[in-house]
Amino acid sequence: MCVRYTLHKSDAALAAIAKALSKKLAPPEWVKPRYNITLTHVVPTVAVGADGAEVKGMMWGIVPFYERDKAQQRMLPNATAEKAVTSPAFRKATATRRCLVPANGFYEWQTLGKLKLPHLFTLRDEEPFAFAGIWEPAVSDDLPPAFSILTTVPNELVAPIHDRMPVILTQETMRRWIGSEPLPAQEYQELTRPLAPERMQERPVSRYVSNSRNEGPQCLEPPDSEPTDLMLS
Repeated sequence: MCVRYTLHKSDAALAAIAKALSKKLAPPEWVKPRYNITLTHVVPTVAVGADGAEVKGMMWGIVPFYERDKAQQRMLPNATAEKAVTSPAFRKATATRRCLVPANGFYEWQTLGKLKLPHLFTLRDEEPFAFAGIWEPAVSDDLPPAFSILTTVPNELVAPIHDRMPVILTQETMRRWIGSEPLPAQEYQELTRPLAPERMQERPVSRYVSNSRNEGPQCLEPPDSEPTDLMLS
């Protein structure tokens, strides 16, 4: 499951997508470095509009149609890739509204005893990439355009930390994912496989990032020291 990520080099990430799509994409003026993106944040995505692929600001967390009339609405940050094509909450978006979510890395937490220790996952050499996203158009002022990130089984790098990982798209696969027409089943399965572990790297980071209100470069810093309160079960 992916509930935090970083887009602190948005120009590089959008440039990588633009290159993959052979399309000029101008970063919006409101985009700023973000080190601790989480649910409800409005961030840049790349989706198909009237003139082809374009940058759209969207909120992270789709509110499915069956939640919209409730007083307390449930927001879904992720969609399980194996089930999204048939899920009532996601099947239409998966078929007709697939987007790219630019990123520089994502966080997962390793549970050790009573602690949850954050790890940052990036591509080798911190190459920018995109998550495979799906999106819903605005419903009202309270429900702006929103996206969810597809997740898949973990590769060998992520598996020791978490039992799911986001679907990561690279220069080779971004163009194949984005679109408004259903994908053939075989291609969908190929695109939603876990990225090869040799293309990624991982390192522990400061527990500063664990507080969703914290922001800034400190989120990427290494742990200050081995936690003294580490209790192994």
